[in-house]
Amino acid sequence: MTHPDKQTLLTDQTQSGVPRGRMLPKGTVWILSLFSILMLCVALIGISWRAAELARSDLQLEISQKAEIEAETLAGKINRAINLGIPLAEIVGFSDVLVQLKQADPDLRFAAVVHDGDLLHTGGLGKGALESALADQHDGLSNDYIITQISLPHEIDNTDDIEIVIGHDRAALMRPLTDNLFDIAVILIISLALSFELVLLVLTVNVALPVRVAQRVLTSVREKQFTLLHGQSSRDEIGKFMENINAVVTQTARKRGTTPRSEREVKLIGVRLLAFLFVLAEELARPIMPTFFGKVTSSMADGNMAAGIIMAVHLLMVAIAMPVCSLFQERVGSLRMYLTGAFLATIGLCGTAFATGMWDLLIWRAFSGIGYATTFVACQAYVIDATTERNRTQGTAMMVSGIMLADICGPAIGGIFAGHFGEATTFIAGAVVASLAVFLAFFLLDTHVRGQTPLPVPTRKAMKALLANRQFQVLILFAAVPAKMILSGFLFYLTPLILIEQGATIAETGRVIMLYGLVALLTGWSVARWTDSKQRETRAVGIGGGLTALGLLLAGFMPLYGVFAVAVGLLGLAQATSIPAQVSASLKISRDFTEEHGTGAVLAVLRLAERLGGATGPLLAAGLALWLGTIGAVTVFGVIALVSVLCFELLIGHVDASPKKQTEPLEEGASS
Repeated sequence: MTHPDKQTLLTDQTQSGVPRGRMLPKGTVWILSLFSILMLCVALIGISWRAAELARSDLQLEISQKAEIEAETLAGKINRAINLGIPLAEIVGFSDVLVQLKQADPDLRFAAVVHDGDLLHTGGLGKGALESALADQHDGLSNDYIITQISLPHEIDNTDDIEIVIGHDRAALMRPLTDNLFDIAVILIISLALSFELVLLVLTVNVALPVRVAQRVLTSVREKQFTLLHGQSSRDEIGKFMENINAVVTQTARKRGTTPRSEREVKLIGVRLLAFLFVLAEELARPIMPTFFGKVTSSMADGNMAAGIIMAVHLLMVAIAMPVCSLFQERVGSLRMYLTGAFLATIGLCGTAFATGMWDLLIWRAFSGIGYATTFVACQAYVIDATTERNRTQGTAMMVSGIMLADICGPAIGGIFAGHFGEATTFIAGAVVASLAVFLAFFLLDTHVRGQTPLPVPTRKAMKALLANRQFQVLILFAAVPAKMILSGFLFYLTPLILIEQGATIAETGRVIMLYGLVALLTGWSVARWTDSKQRETRAVGIGGGLTALGLLLAGFMPLYGVFAVAVGLLGLAQATSIPAQVSASLKISRDFTEEHGTGAVLAVLRLAERLGGATGPLLAAGLALWLGTIGAVTVFGVIALVSVLCFELLIGHVDASPKKQTEPLEEGASS
């Protein structure tokens, strides 16, 4: 097997040519298709409207039943006061009881006590507004409220019965339907994305790669060289045709006294799916992690602080495992390392689901962290080995796009899954995904992407020179560390807490977090192509830092649900711009070192710094939240991002955009 053509590896994704000119097709078929789509939309709208009408009556009945329970609670308080000899008109604290009921029922808007036709006690609305709402209501519905009136007999000086009035927000009738529609839309987007990934994988492996290798073989035959054989696995018509060509080439080469070599390409597209799977396994439980960890450890420590400690330990284990795995990856091989990591992640996620206290939770999350780090190193090393400086950012972006797709699917599916099946079951679902990755890795990772000659181990002098590189230091301190610290502290810790505190559901929180991956997935590839074409990796890193600072400062000064969604989207764009460029920039800055000792040590230092920043994020966020509140913590993170990007731009200096020597891919030590 020979080296693949490095410049064509990143064209794994098939690109269909679209003729310029007419944007829409012409003809009867197009008209019929458009008419069918319109009729389908009209039918679906009609069915949905009718379903909403039917559901509205059922929901109103449920709200009335809930109002009866709340009225009984108020009646119990009134009875107790009357039994103590307090006249009904002189009872105090009615509004305080209503506030307690609102904590359990966010849709509750007001309550009132009516005695002999007079409003004695009101809460949530003024007396005039309440009288207007009661006058406008019809069959329990007014313009803004669902009103439930319940008569409770109480003999007070032989007067008439007491009536308790409970008012709920009328929007509560549509909120469950709206939530379901959002869930359906999320599932539709995820289904389309997964379908695209599967079709892309199938077409690339079975069509694009065999055709590309066949083109090179046929070109060799046309030029009468007869030096290449088609070695790409394909059992369809392409494969049968190329078997005949191989026979002709072999026969002709034998007559010439030469031996043709087998030509094939690495299935780089497989890394995208494997990266998606190992991140999806972790991201499924992302929206529920702080609350789940807080519940499990509530008997031992403050819930928020314990959750921050557990998340920090997980990220700390990732920080320790990544550089260690980077140093041994060349000898272990990407396949074997990925299998080990996916297996450890499976164990950790299963154990987390059944954890009963803080200490065993720490152990299982440590297993998950080691598994995550090992699989990440295996995938990134595979990409580094199969690319060069001229296209490394795009290669990294291909793997990152799989990660971002998991960032889209994981929180959204996990939020829905946890709402229906429970939090512990969500961790078990992640373990199932991780075990699936073990099986697929055998088919998607080639065992060889390099030769067999290992590069020498870095000496102490070489490592000292690497760490003394000023540009490398600036990249680490003001780009790599802040990026991961903000990602873990803001997105993974503060955002779920703040949104849930503001009344968002788990599913709504998952949708906001999903925006991070969605924006990164949609923009990552085009940004990576721009970075590679301009060879301005440090500029891309600076742009990413500026976008991060902008989003966090907006969220800190305007802590609204919509603003948080915008901030998360800006963070996704920033990470898609910066993260792939950081890998390319670090290798370019330390080019002299990598030519002599390989990329392992450079990536080990970069990963260690990133993960230390990631482990610091939740701890810093938890401490700032206790000191300044959650909103104040977001503002501080924004200031940190702004200072970091300013220091980076001032100190990074010039990085040579024209490599003095085109390096070949490194040799892999051992066969997987």
